[in-house]
Amino acid sequence: MKIVVVGIGDIGRNLIETLCRHEDNELVLIDNDEKRCEELAAEFDALVLHGDGTNPELLEKARLSEADALVATTSSDAINTVIAMLGHRMLVKKIIVKLNDVGLRAACQEIGVSKIVAPKISAAAEIVSSLHGFDRLDFSLVVRGGLHLVEMGAGAVSGRLLADLGLPEGILIVSVLRGDSVLIPRGKTMLDGNDVLLILVDGEQSLKKVRSILVDGI
Repeated sequence: MKIVVVGIGDIGRNLIETLCRHEDNELVLIDNDEKRCEELAAEFDALVLHGDGTNPELLEKARLSEADALVATTSSDAINTVIAMLGHRMLVKKIIVKLNDVGLRAACQEIGVSKIVAPKISAAAEIVSSLHGFDRLDFSLVVRGGLHLVEMGAGAVSGRLLADLGLPEGILIVSVLRGDSVLIPRGKTMLDGNDVLLILVDGEQSLKKVRSILVDGI
């Protein structure tokens, strides 16, 4: 699998350390820090390019159009979104973007970003598990039990109370991420258009139902 990673900070470095363990991965690393690029070239078996990840010429040099996946993990949400847009234009099938805030989630979702990685969401899951008396959530048990933990924006139901959404069985909203705050959801919680909801669903049908409610406003 050919993977292009743009922005090699802490998250990017941890990612490529994992990816390099698989011999069938072909990695292209892009960063705007020249010294970091020199270190990466010496440490990893990868093509390392120094420059601006939003520069189409550099992306052409990386042969992004031939990549199976593009991962944007720079420290800037705006830059990551632009990189995702360029990847979309070059018909990259899988695009993964790191967003520190929720402001550009809609833009990324509209262009078909495969996955949005939000450190705040991960933090929210850990906070919720602690509040409920668990040291941490064991997601392997969740998956084996047929459950899915998903995140969705609340734009289509802004201004409505959770109790008024009429969520069917098999759907549980476990936390509401609002700015830098994590809220425990209650029936009287009024949703804001910028809220991100962490939701537990018991299967694909429940996932479709909650998506129709929260995304389509049905």
